[in-house]
Amino acid sequence: MSQQIKIQYDLNEKIWRTFYNAYYSSDKRFKLRFFYGTVTWIVGACGLLGLFDNRLIAFGMIAFGLYCVFAKQYLVNKAVKKIKAKPHFPGKIDYTIDQDKIAGIEQGQEFEFNWEIFYGYRVAKPGLLLYLKEASFFFIPNEAIAAEDKQEIINILKLNKVQDLAKK
Repeated sequence: MSQQIKIQYDLNEKIWRTFYNAYYSSDKRFKLRFFYGTVTWIVGACGLLGLFDNRLIAFGMIAFGLYCVFAKQYLVNKAVKKIKAKPHFPGKIDYTIDQDKIAGIEQGQEFEFNWEIFYGYRVAKPGLLLYLKEASFFFIPNEAIAAEDKQEIINILKLNKVQDLAKK
């Protein structure tokens, strides 16, 4: 394949929130944390209603449980706040993808990365996440790319042996 895939879209807060939610939702620890947090605050609430006598422990369980339940949303809000503080926010994305690399301009900065250095990729509900490291990613919303181009990008990633993180 010698063709290039061009992708352009406008970044905004909604897109960032959507992809950070997808990023954190893929982490199994948040699913467990949500479950344990829900159980903890329910037990704490039952403690206030008389299950056990120590109100301080009951309040502590409720606070810890609610923290666990809302941790993902807190991290999404924190990440979006950090991005909104950058001078090029909201910004535009202009990617060029070919068999060897991804290049372009993101938030006013030019970049070029060969596929060999990528940690992995993940196909998520809102689009495609391309991870440089475990906690650093590019994203391509489904609205910004045709389905056949998305599949072509996935084929390029497989050809270059970039790990599919959904199978990990």
